[in-house]
Amino acid sequence: MHSRRESSWSLRLPIHWIVWTVVLFVLTVGLGLAAKAVPALRFNGLDAAVNGVNSPLLDDAALLLDRLDSPVVVGVILVIVFVVLLLVVGWRRALGACIATGAGWLTTLIVKAVVAQPRPTTAGLTHLLHISPATLSYPSGHVVFAAALVTGILFVCRTRLARAIVLILGALFVLAVAWSRLYVGVHYGTDLIGGVLNGVAGAFLIGGLWNLATRGRSRARAH
Repeated sequence: MHSRRESSWSLRLPIHWIVWTVVLFVLTVGLGLAAKAVPALRFNGLDAAVNGVNSPLLDDAALLLDRLDSPVVVGVILVIVFVVLLLVVGWRRALGACIATGAGWLTTLIVKAVVAQPRPTTAGLTHLLHISPATLSYPSGHVVFAAALVTGILFVCRTRLARAIVLILGALFVLAVAWSRLYVGVHYGTDLIGGVLNGVAGAFLIGGLWNLATRGRSRARAH
């Protein structure tokens, strides 16, 4: 006999997740287009200020987090998350959380194409780490993944304590990733804000679609 934890496919999303998804994507794209049109909104110089406080240890940390946008690294992280969640909430919800994270992260490709914001220049940096960034800047794909990952895990948290722990640790993780992008000088401050919005929006979109796609399976198992 299957337990409810093992048989349920559904992720914990807000009732009006479609509304939240639309609002967050509109804010994401709107912020990007506004920052592209009005340079003052990009927080120019923030990357140089963060980059100015450097050390070998911070270099190592920033370069480690720089790998977070690699498909291979993302795949490894999602496998690890799946295994951990498998033991806590069952494979169905674990799979849903990982799909919401991974596919939610990929939505940044659409936002990047729509906004088409070039990278900031590294001329003002005093400590170059010789990173060759991709063409488009907004939003930060690294921050998008970090925010989508935290949101995906929150979708399967069963208690308030678990949600609070994930939210606190997740916020620290997202802040660390955001700091690393400024430290290496490849993003404007607005790119990081947009990354958080995009990550949450992407996870909401895929998580909501996952619930719709698996609703019939959940009902069949309930009966």
